[in-house]
Amino acid sequence: MRSVGRLVVVLALIAGCATAMDRPRLADDDQPDAPGCEQNTELCNQVDDDCDGIVDEGYADEAEKCDTIDNDCDGKVDEDFAVGTACDGADADTCKDGMLVCDGPMATRCTDAEGTTAEVCDTIDNDCDGTIDEGFSLAAACDGADSDACAEGAIVCDGAGGTTCSDTTSDSIEVCDGVDNDCVNGIDDTFAVAEPCAVGLGSCARSGVTVCNAAQTAVVCGAIAAPPSAETCDNNADEDCNGTDTSCPTNDTAAGAIDISAGGTFTADLTAAHDDNWAQAAGQDCGDQGGRDVFYTFTLPADEVVYFDTFNSSFDSVVRVFAGACMAPGAVARCEDDACSSTRSQGALQLAAGTYCLVVDQFSNAATTGSATLTFRRGGRTGLALANLSGTRTGTTTGKVNQSIAGCESNSAQPDEAYFFLSCPNKTYSVSANTCSGTAWDSVLYLRRGNASGGDSACSDDVSGCGTGLNSRITGASISGANLNWLIVDGFGTTGNGAYSLGYNIQ
Repeated sequence: MRSVGRLVVVLALIAGCATAMDRPRLADDDQPDAPGCEQNTELCNQVDDDCDGIVDEGYADEAEKCDTIDNDCDGKVDEDFAVGTACDGADADTCKDGMLVCDGPMATRCTDAEGTTAEVCDTIDNDCDGTIDEGFSLAAACDGADSDACAEGAIVCDGAGGTTCSDTTSDSIEVCDGVDNDCVNGIDDTFAVAEPCAVGLGSCARSGVTVCNAAQTAVVCGAIAAPPSAETCDNNADEDCNGTDTSCPTNDTAAGAIDISAGGTFTADLTAAHDDNWAQAAGQDCGDQGGRDVFYTFTLPADEVVYFDTFNSSFDSVVRVFAGACMAPGAVARCEDDACSSTRSQGALQLAAGTYCLVVDQFSNAATTGSATLTFRRGGRTGLALANLSGTRTGTTTGKVNQSIAGCESNSAQPDEAYFFLSCPNKTYSVSANTCSGTAWDSVLYLRRGNASGGDSACSDDVSGCGTGLNSRITGASISGANLNWLIVDGFGTTGNGAYSLGYNIQ
């Protein structure tokens, strides 16, 4: 209501001023004094102060003052001072929290008496600077309250005017993967990556640096070991990469040949032995060049049949027998390969008195194992080889020497003749033989194995229905396994010798 009343007064003053301006002004002395008017100095106050009937004369050009009065009588109050306009006080913000009011006739002041309105994080421009939530680094990457140092979140308002980090992920643990997983101390910092390392032994050894393993849990050496190769003994090189230079077998060279004259079973490891022997005489050799070999020597005091096999060896073997010492071998007396449907060797031959060299060789350099087992037996006598496992052999014992005594007839110190044949491992044979036909004297027939001086496997003398009844017959004698086997034709008494016919069948 005060505003309305004031407006009416202002309008009345404006009207009065207009009326006064419309009528002719008189000199002060000529103006009639209003009855009862007390004459004063005229002011621009909508009052006829000088009682001349004119209100506020002479004030039309007076400057407006800030005093809630229309000093220049233009119908406006304090219009030059923007009184009532919103304003910002002397604080640190830019918010217009007050309004302009008069502060003396020619000045104004702002009524903003509040303290500084500080910016808070609330999506509002609290300090009225035209920017919202400045100073809080919103959206900047940050790390939450986990054990890693990874900025996996962003700064956001916390709802209470402050900020918080949006990182709620679990701890990032460092693994070995070429990434700084925990964002502290660098890539793979808990693993010894890129450290010098080596893999492999001997000739296979290679150097490199450590790298992460496939599981990303540890480091391994990034180098790749070279593949092993065939070892050669005592050459100061570890070709098979087992950490040592293998020692050579005692009989690796001819100079170290082992004497096997007494017979027996002999083993050697040819895995790292040298390749020293390859007889190349046409028709006298078997096997290819490049196999590793070992040397044996034996001496015979008289003519004798000898036997050998390598059935228990681990590789495709060849056996060569040379006349003479191993340091200066002569001609190849025998070369055996692939016996009994196997890649092992077996053989028997009659040799004259003297020294011989026996070589056990790998068939070729393709052999990957080297466990050699040589069985060597002396037959204890001379003999003739049976080329076939059945047939008839004829001959005479007259003029021969006594080399064996039958087990079933001790009175058999007559000249005798023996035939030998070989049997295979893991096989049982049935042996039958007789002198029933073509033998006119009292004969004795016996079967022996190995050394012919040993015991009989079968023995026959004076079989009824066999020739004159003084002849012999062996039927279905069983023998098993690899060996040198003998069929010996002998005679009884003092006259038991002569021409004979030996029939035989070995199955």
